[in-house]
Amino acid sequence: MKKTLTIILSFLAIITASAADFDSTKVAHQVEIRATASFTKHFRHNISLGISEEIRSQIYNSYEFPAYFHKSYTTLAVSYKPIQYIGLTAGYTLKIQNTNSPFNSTKSKAHWADPKEFIRHRGIVAITGQYKTRNWSFSLRERLDIEGRMDSVNLQEKNRVDLILRHKIQAAYSIPGKPIKLYGAVELINTLNRPFSYVNQRLGTTYGQFLSDARLRAGVKWRLNQKNALNFSYRFGYSLDYDVNITRKKQFVELYRVTAFEHVFAFAYEFDW
Repeated sequence: MKKTLTIILSFLAIITASAADFDSTKVAHQVEIRATASFTKHFRHNISLGISEEIRSQIYNSYEFPAYFHKSYTTLAVSYKPIQYIGLTAGYTLKIQNTNSPFNSTKSKAHWADPKEFIRHRGIVAITGQYKTRNWSFSLRERLDIEGRMDSVNLQEKNRVDLILRHKIQAAYSIPGKPIKLYGAVELINTLNRPFSYVNQRLGTTYGQFLSDARLRAGVKWRLNQKNALNFSYRFGYSLDYDVNITRKKQFVELYRVTAFEHVFAFAYEFDW
């Protein structure tokens, strides 16, 4: 009788634990507007120094309340072209992000009270291959992003430092006799070190590194004069992310596979001298 009771209780415990863990899917549609100002100083020996400021405003989000101030990116980068066809870049980005609902004032105040909650750091290392022929130019870029955060995190859910690899190919056409350049680009982004060991152990899954983003962009660059230019573009993006929450007491896993379809309208002012 005791043996039977033990088996029944063990079976119920397994059912309860399995019921507490879950793996679900959510789909989001987003519309965002971005405004950027960039300034680039060119030096001798094919060296340039650039600084840019980008503000992102989310005007629609079907998954959660849109953040009208969504993010800001302040970037400082140094570029060097050792030869005509190769460019090297290293840079740093200070990210300020708002992930809270404007309708929840208590949560919003707590978020903005601690800089560790809304400040993120990004290191950038990139190599770009370039080729020009007549009015056409082509480029292929490989870029490593090192994303750092300072807030307290459960390392079984997310990293303090994320490594992300970005692949981008672009083609551009300069209209003869006109200060206008048309361009199109494709970018793929994949993770390198997302933590899934505990999630896989609990859920019996085999999650690993994945392609997180696929983006298509089209735009036009209008050069006003030798130093000033305006850049307008539209980008469609498909993204996949894993939103993991591990409960504190019983360490149950709550996982959402979040698929997002993103429409980005961007405007940029560029000053080169």
